[in-house]
Amino acid sequence: MSTPNPNKPRSGWADGDCYSLELVPAPQPRRRWRRWLLGLLLIGLLVVAAVVAVWLHKARRITERIEAHVASQPYPGFAIGDLGGMPVKVPRYMAELLEYDGDPGWAPAPDWRPPVRTFESKINSFGFYVRYPDGQTLDSWARREEKRLTPPWEDRWIDVGVASSKHYPRDGFLDTYVKRHLLDHAGKSVIHRYYRQPEDEYGLEVYRLTPPPEGPDPTKTLVDEEFVGRDAAGNVISRLNCTINFDVNRSTCSQVWSMEHLGLRIKISAQYRRPLLQHWREIQPMVTQIVLGFRHDPSMSEAIRPTPP
Repeated sequence: MSTPNPNKPRSGWADGDCYSLELVPAPQPRRRWRRWLLGLLLIGLLVVAAVVAVWLHKARRITERIEAHVASQPYPGFAIGDLGGMPVKVPRYMAELLEYDGDPGWAPAPDWRPPVRTFESKINSFGFYVRYPDGQTLDSWARREEKRLTPPWEDRWIDVGVASSKHYPRDGFLDTYVKRHLLDHAGKSVIHRYYRQPEDEYGLEVYRLTPPPEGPDPTKTLVDEEFVGRDAAGNVISRLNCTINFDVNRSTCSQVWSMEHLGLRIKISAQYRRPLLQHWREIQPMVTQIVLGFRHDPSMSEAIRPTPP
């Protein structure tokens, strides 16, 4: 019997002898997808944790600002302050976009917190809605929904803006506006000159721009008509401007007047549909009385009233 040579390769057949082949298992590829999956899972968890942390931080900041705002008003459901020299207590639903002197306004101020308000805190602007002629306000959600569903051709809601303190122009601003903007033509081009019309409208002086071809074309340019209301002595008590639109229900008028004759440095503006222009004499005293109704005597003790809806 021959002895196998160890130096020969182990082939299947050698020198008549049969040798069995040894099966060597093939190397398996590394399963890296598990590591990738674990890594993606960790990254996803970190992203979720970061989002939750940012959300909680913002929620905490918003909660702090709300709490600071509530704490700044000592009368629940009311805003207090000095309005043009008059101490007032305004229901919150009638004090939309209320701003005091010193407030950041629309500027970003995430760390700003309002101070505790007193009847000496200067109010410079806010607004509210009132319906003509019954004087109803948005004192409930039902009323707000009613206003939202009112069709344009029946809308009798008036958008009122109240300005005082640093937003009050100055005493006599109505006369200044009429003289400089309507009566003074010096240095103005033809298209910016208003001319008094021969006939009044609803007891108002009417001023219009020069018609085409010298003046602007209302079909191509936004053009306003100006009106001036005077008292029996000839003093300017109101100025108005109305847009020109082919749809009268979409034309609006803005009426502006002052409460300086009452010793108050308050400017009031009222915006409404043009069909209500004929009622300008009734709208002005109605809104004025509402603002005067905010007056409050801080020296009077009173029971705590329920918060308005």
